[in-house]
Amino acid sequence: MGRSIAVHTRWALVLLCASLACGLHGLRAMRQSTLQGTHAKARRSVRMMATSGSDKPRVALPSINQALLTTCVVGALTNLRGPVAAMIDGAPPPQSVFINGLVLAYAAANLYKSLAKVGYATLDGRERDSFAREAGELALAGEVPRRVGGYKVATFAGGCFWGTELHFQRIPGVAATCVGYTQGWAGEPNYDQVCGGQTGHTEALQLLYDPNVVSYEALCYKLLDTVDPTVLNRVRGDAGTQYRHGIYPHSKEQAEAAAAVVEATQAKYAEPVVTEVKDAAVFWPAENYHQQYLEKGGQDASKDATAEVRCYG
Repeated sequence: MGRSIAVHTRWALVLLCASLACGLHGLRAMRQSTLQGTHAKARRSVRMMATSGSDKPRVALPSINQALLTTCVVGALTNLRGPVAAMIDGAPPPQSVFINGLVLAYAAANLYKSLAKVGYATLDGRERDSFAREAGELALAGEVPRRVGGYKVATFAGGCFWGTELHFQRIPGVAATCVGYTQGWAGEPNYDQVCGGQTGHTEALQLLYDPNVVSYEALCYKLLDTVDPTVLNRVRGDAGTQYRHGIYPHSKEQAEAAAAVVEATQAKYAEPVVTEVKDAAVFWPAENYHQQYLEKGGQDASKDATAEVRCYG
């Protein structure tokens, strides 16, 4: 009984530390968002920042979540060592074995998921009107394309990329779409890393469009219609730098069009428009289950569809 109480106490302390760490992480994110909001009011709402082609992607630092999961794995293995050795010698299994076994299984599975790489070669392709597989090939080659075949490339961020993708899938002239991560410093990021905020990426959409059917300006206006452009690092209920909204031009022509659209939009608001406008950077596709997520879930992605886009049910 004493051994069982000790095990329960140990894991209660681990959970308490996890709660404190998550709370500190949240406070740090809130402070960062507040500071960025203060600075944004002091600068122009349209910002063009060149990306250096010589900058090589770096490896993402471990997140708080990964550190806690690793601690749980090591702690569970340490706690299991003695009881398992005793069981091999014929002793009955104590209750602590089942507790630590469950902790080990849960932590190890989630740690593996957080470290798993995106399978770029297995992503959806043009057979599903998806640009994901090709975008993965381009990202691995370090390329930021302007055109692919007869189509131009555009990149936008509008909060949760599920909804952003469906909005643009419905636009006549948009030939293929892909959700993923851009404007960060780490190479080959996955969803857990981006959500943890340690890679600098924002959830984004990259698409192919026919300029003879839909203009780049129209696409920019559509993006700004799906967000509140005066709110920094938040789109509806999703908050954090990974949900910042932005327009990322692939050419000087697109940059000029984006600046004009943001300027025209600013005239409608008293508060500064804080949608970032930066040169397009390497775009890393997200995991395949994120691609065309809402369409696969039954929502209408047909051209000119007018049904409400529902991100969470």
